[in-house]
Amino acid sequence: MNKIKLVVCWIFILSTTLSFAQDKKKNSNTLSGSGNGSACFNESSHVLNVGIGFGTRGYYHYTRGYGYSYHSGPMFSLSYEQALPKKIGPGYLGVGAYLGYQHAYLEFDNYYYNGNQYYYRHNWRYMLIAARAAYHLDILNSEKAELYFGAIIGIRYQSYSYETNSIDPNKNLYELRSNSIYPVGSLFVGGRWYFVPKVALFGEIGYGTSYLTLGVSFKL
Repeated sequence: MNKIKLVVCWIFILSTTLSFAQDKKKNSNTLSGSGNGSACFNESSHVLNVGIGFGTRGYYHYTRGYGYSYHSGPMFSLSYEQALPKKIGPGYLGVGAYLGYQHAYLEFDNYYYNGNQYYYRHNWRYMLIAARAAYHLDILNSEKAELYFGAIIGIRYQSYSYETNSIDPNKNLYELRSNSIYPVGSLFVGGRWYFVPKVALFGEIGYGTSYLTLGVSFKL
């Protein structure tokens, strides 16, 4: 399933590439294909992204056995990006912030006593707070579509909860870990296509938070 999602994202980025290539060709007789008037990301851009990340590896790993089930949910993200007022080299640098949320759980439900079934459930909730930066090359930045690459760096707050209906007097000994804070980082490459002037679809492939993120961008 994750391979299918990655293929879909690659198709989206490829279609974005073709879209900005067509825009460049259409604007070839104007002042410049990378000028402020023909680029969807320039010095005045303020963009809000709402995304869902797939292929998340989860931050807790467990060797699953009989009676165990482990599930890592998608990464829901909200990010903001605005361009620096001056170009850096052959493009614009966008900087901003990133918020992410993910839930994962591990459950053991194969413990029987006196004919009753008991479960042990461990829940992790991850909140990511990070700075985000993305570079938008002029050559990959057209009127309606663009390709970009960047990184995020910040912290991950991990909250943990444990629940069970076991009557075992030592049931609390099975708790796994407490709340913690860890550094987090990710590299990504993405594409964005504006199907209307201020609303775009975007897709990103990366490593560190989600392998694949799909969502919607809004120009503010």
